[in-house]
Amino acid sequence: MEINQLEILQAYLQILIDGPNWKKGKPAETAILVLPGKHQEYRITESVKLWKKEGDYFWVAGTRGDPAYTREDIIKVTGDDSSDIVCQGFAEHTLAQMQWCALMLKENPQIKYLIVATAAYHLPRCILTLLQVFKKEGVKMLITPMPLENPSGNSFSVEDGEDFTSELKKIPQYQEKGDVLSVEDWIEYLAWRRLTNQ
Repeated sequence: MEINQLEILQAYLQILIDGPNWKKGKPAETAILVLPGKHQEYRITESVKLWKKEGDYFWVAGTRGDPAYTREDIIKVTGDDSSDIVCQGFAEHTLAQMQWCALMLKENPQIKYLIVATAAYHLPRCILTLLQVFKKEGVKMLITPMPLENPSGNSFSVEDGEDFTSELKKIPQYQEKGDVLSVEDWIEYLAWRRLTNQ
């Protein structure tokens, strides 16, 4: 059955509206994956508030250097020199960030749940990219999307033009390349998640 544009939008909005309320795991079995962004330090400061309360492991995905966060930078924010803080370093794009996350999960089999935290406008594409990596790698994982609130009051855009609309336009482009999960597979994941979380 063909899925219309309204149904596609509804499926993606579940990431932002329903996702934060999905059942989470025990902190000892949960990692928080943070996706930093250009001129958006709040992605780090807001996600730190989730650490230990929601998950024991704090993973900071890499960037192209705009800005680059070192482990020492994150320790300054958290005030805790914990071995559970891990930074990727450099990452060329979102796909590379998600491939690193999949590798980290394979190296840490004790982790059963993943919280993905980033700017609201960026979150749908991040989740769909991650799940496409998982599909290719044969990983099954309960994910909780966590859109981070921008203290300045604008969580859906940034000054240089990136916003929720432009991110949604990127999704079909990357789906054609095979880097982003299809809407059909996303709906299938939602059904699997519901059954797994009962």
